[in-house]
Amino acid sequence: MKALALSVCLLLAAVSLFAQETRYRLERVVVEGSNIDEDIIRAETRLVEEKSYTEEDFRQGVYRVRRLPFVTDAVYRIEPGVTGGGSTLVIRILDTTPVFYGLNVASQRVSDGDNETTGDALLGGRWLLDNLGVLETAVQKSEGEDGFLAGLAYRAYDIYGTGGFATIAVSQRFKAEPRLYDPTPVISLGYPLTQRQTLTLTASRFKQRLPRDFDVEGDDDGDDDTDADEDDNRTLTDRDRFLFAELRWWYETHDDPIFTTRGVQLSFGPRWSSVENVTEAYDFDEEDVVATESDSTAYGFALDAAGYHPLTRRNSVFLRLGGDASRTDETELEFLNGAARVGFTHDFHSYSTDTLRPFRARIEIAGGYRGSIFRPETGPELRDTSAFGEAAFVMRHRWGSIRVSALYDAD
Repeated sequence: MKALALSVCLLLAAVSLFAQETRYRLERVVVEGSNIDEDIIRAETRLVEEKSYTEEDFRQGVYRVRRLPFVTDAVYRIEPGVTGGGSTLVIRILDTTPVFYGLNVASQRVSDGDNETTGDALLGGRWLLDNLGVLETAVQKSEGEDGFLAGLAYRAYDIYGTGGFATIAVSQRFKAEPRLYDPTPVISLGYPLTQRQTLTLTASRFKQRLPRDFDVEGDDDGDDDTDADEDDNRTLTDRDRFLFAELRWWYETHDDPIFTTRGVQLSFGPRWSSVENVTEAYDFDEEDVVATESDSTAYGFALDAAGYHPLTRRNSVFLRLGGDASRTDETELEFLNGAARVGFTHDFHSYSTDTLRPFRARIEIAGGYRGSIFRPETGPELRDTSAFGEAAFVMRHRWGSIRVSALYDAD
């Protein structure tokens, strides 16, 4: 009996021992095959040298590296360190090319038979500035949008050695007459709380103007007056300004930003926006241009969550949830919006853990339900709900990415 009891104790001890993950004392992180500054990569892994980690911690660090916009793919291996008991994490990286492209085409069909096709094409360039960060520029043309958009962005990483990061971007719309657009600045700041948790702050400003030529006397007959002394035309300008700020907490364990197969992503936080509209008209009594102004401030909250689970090496299932609620300074609840979708993915590329993949492609099929509630200051509550199905083909190469999607809305 004593021998049996001893055997059970030894078996339980062995099971407990094997259940514990092996821990590695990290001596250093080595980066191979990349032109990206190693300090940026080390900061993005959020691993500190001379601390002890599990292999799951190493995987999460490499997953974070894959999320960098200028990284095509990343893999890792663990090697012995220089001193006894130490380990070296070797990360191999496949960079994106200095010139990149993006193409996104979407077709939507509703149950009443209406079709709508949208899309945008992007062409840009990227320059690595060693440990100072990355500079990007791009030109984008979107279906249904005025003119084209040109932008410049600077990304900084590991600011003052804290692991913090920032993006400062400015875009300008050209060839959008008769509308005139001011440059649109966007600032995003991020600070790592843990390896999996991040706090971000985003702020932006958008302004546009629509000048209109108004003939006071109505004697132009469609032509501008040629005599300056008799010119009674006035320029009336409508102006719109939109300010936005959002604070978000993120929890991320997903393995890839586009071809996710496992892990979760959760984010939520408050948001604030301010809208100002100015409309000019000619007052015949005052014989002058008068402006009518309106403004509104909204406070809200947004939440997004996604979870992925692999079925096979090439297939996975997912659940995505998202929603936001907001109210203005005049109404208790103005807008509530939410959506849920479940889906299935099939990948065409290899999932070898030690092979860098310059080309990846996926088919994604999903279905879901979404709804919105609008409560105006006066009048009845408005509700809109519908089920939908969607399918998408996604391809990414070192040169860029393509996404073609179709949506059927059972409105």
